[in-house]
Amino acid sequence: MTGKKVGAAAIGGCAGAVASQIPGLQLLNLACCALVVGGGILAVYLALKDDPPSAAAPYGEGAKIGALAGVFGSVLGILIGLLILGGITGAMGIGALTAESVEDIEVFSLFSAIAGLGVIAIVVFSLMINVGFSTIGGVIGAAIVHRKAPAE
Repeated sequence: MTGKKVGAAAIGGCAGAVASQIPGLQLLNLACCALVVGGGILAVYLALKDDPPSAAAPYGEGAKIGALAGVFGSVLGILIGLLILGGITGAMGIGALTAESVEDIEVFSLFSAIAGLGVIAIVVFSLMINVGFSTIGGVIGAAIVHRKAPAE
């Protein structure tokens, strides 16, 4: 995959991830992850818009670019989500809690373990959803961008 296609995947995936974090606009993801699919479509459009006409649509290439856009989008979405979560917990003063007894330390360690497993589950789920739907967007984008070669 060329640098142009990787760059297009990064732009498309990051655009979908940022749009997915905007309050109100994020509701579009309730319609089959429309913003994630849109990120895949954008990535394929940016990567393949200058390709010469061909007999068959590059669905495989679109799927690869879309999947890579999903990875980029997932990583950025997770980072934005963690920044937002960190700001919320900091504002609530949760980070300032201290353990004063052995029981408190045990509770904190259990809470930390559960929170850690939750973060791992969110990362895995986000990767699966973003890569899957962005790949679908990549295939749709390949169909949209494709120009048929003139008949000879």
